[in-house]
Amino acid sequence: SRPMGQSYSAWFQDVGQWFLGDSSNPLIAGLVDGECGQIIDGVFFMAAPIDLGLEFECEVPRGTAIVFSHAGWFVTQGVDGDTDEELQAALESGFNTSVNELSIDGVDVALQTIDTGFFDVISEPGSFYDTVLGIGTGPIRSAVRGNVVFLHPLRPGDHVIEAHVAFIGDGE
Repeated sequence: SRPMGQSYSAWFQDVGQWFLGDSSNPLIAGLVDGECGQIIDGVFFMAAPIDLGLEFECEVPRGTAIVFSHAGWFVTQGVDGDTDEELQAALESGFNTSVNELSIDGVDVALQTIDTGFFDVISEPGSFYDTVLGIGTGPIRSAVRGNVVFLHPLRPGDHVIEAHVAFIGDGE
């Protein structure tokens, strides 16, 4: 399917741009400030649960679709390799899980591994690439592999999204 006319690979590129390049640094903001996400172009981008036991309480406006990735692995040129071949090998070996589960309101979600292909993350001042990895700002060649989920607007009320992923060799 193509939610809102866009492929899952394109949605994953959007999520990757937000996680790695956005000045709000959502990967760390979720850990530090409990930031749940933000609306971008009318869609709620949910922060990733990148720590064991991390919980968010999100208020998503009624009628708003949600996009998120609970499990992913990214590679960066100059860090994980210099050529596309080196980066692709690092991407394939990095996204290797022994457990990968997601449920919404107790119902398991079928997951599919998605690749973004290579693209330039535009790293802004204060982004993950800038502040955590120290790469700086501007275009940074990257690729992401993992799961991305697009949820059409949920019915009003409380919902529970639970995720569990264990990366072989890297932990949960």
